[in-house]
Amino acid sequence: MPDISDYDKLNYDYSQYWQERLYENLAEKNLLNKIFENDRGKWFLDVGGSYGRITSTYYDSYKYPVILDYSLKTLIKNKEIIRSRYPNITLIAANAYKMPFKESSFDGGLMVRVLHHIEKPDEYFREARRVFKKDARYVQEFANKVHIKAKVKALFRKDFDFFSEDPYEQPIGENLEGSKKEEGGIFLNYHPSHVRTLLEKNKFNVVRKFGCSFLRSQGIKKLLGTEIMVFIEKILQKTLSWTNIPPSIFFETTLEKKPLERDLEAASKLKDILVCPSCKGDLAFEGEGYARCKKCNLEFSKKDDIWDFRIE
Repeated sequence: MPDISDYDKLNYDYSQYWQERLYENLAEKNLLNKIFENDRGKWFLDVGGSYGRITSTYYDSYKYPVILDYSLKTLIKNKEIIRSRYPNITLIAANAYKMPFKESSFDGGLMVRVLHHIEKPDEYFREARRVFKKDARYVQEFANKVHIKAKVKALFRKDFDFFSEDPYEQPIGENLEGSKKEEGGIFLNYHPSHVRTLLEKNKFNVVRKFGCSFLRSQGIKKLLGTEIMVFIEKILQKTLSWTNIPPSIFFETTLEKKPLERDLEAASKLKDILVCPSCKGDLAFEGEGYARCKKCNLEFSKKDDIWDFRIE
C-alpha cells in the first residue's frame, strides 16, 4: 500500500497555505472556470478538495458535487463555511486509492494540488477510471518537474539525469506543505510526458493542456502586484500552454470506456452510489450515520455529520 500524506496527524491547516498565494489561487480558478463554464452534469468528484478552495469553479455546472479528502479534521473544521456557500455539497473522508463509490458514478471531476502527494499515480488513475463514467470530463493538475527554473538549476548542477521522465521527489525541508521537517512527507514533481502516458494508459484521453502560474515568483509579486500578474497570466495561458515553462500543468481529459449495462442516471441520493471502499460490496445503511458492508462486514459511520470511509 502506498504511503498516504495524512494532514490529520500534523494538525495542518491547508487554508493557511493560500493566504499569501492570491495570484496562484486566481490563476487556477480562472483556468478552471474556463474549462467548466459550459459543462452540465449530475455527479462531480473533487478529489482532495480540502476546504473547498476551488468548489466555485464547478459547483453551478453539476447537480451533486462531492468533495473527497483524506483529512477528516479539515472537512469537519470547514464544513459550516463550505455548506453555507455551497449548500448542495457532500463531504466525504476517504482514501483516493480506495474510493467508496460504485463503478461509473461521476460525470465529471478533478484533482488539483494533490498528485504530488500520490506516490503511485497509476494505482490512483485505475481507481479514478473505475468511478468515472464514459466520456466524463476529468481535469488533472500536477507539479511540473521540468518547469523553466528547475531546468536552469539542473543545468547549473550538471544534473542531466534530472531530465528523465522519472518523478522528482523534493528534498525534505524544501517544501513542507502538509508535513513536518522531521517527518518529511510525499512531495513529487512529475514530468508532463509521464503523467500523459499514465492517463492515456488508463483511457483518459488528453483533450487540452494548460500551463498555470507562469509568474510564480516572490520577486515578480513584489514588482507587479496581483492584478497585473493575473492579467498577464491570462495571456500566457492562451499563448504558452503548449510549453513546459510553468510550474503547474493542467490536463483536461475525457474518459474512454464501455458504458455500464445498468443505468446510474437515476442516482439522486448519495446512498445510491456508495459502496464499501475495500471490497466494493453493497452497503446496508442502519440509520442516518451508520453503514455496514454486506460482503466483508466492515463498518463505517459519520463523524460530525461527515462520512468516514478511510481505509489503508
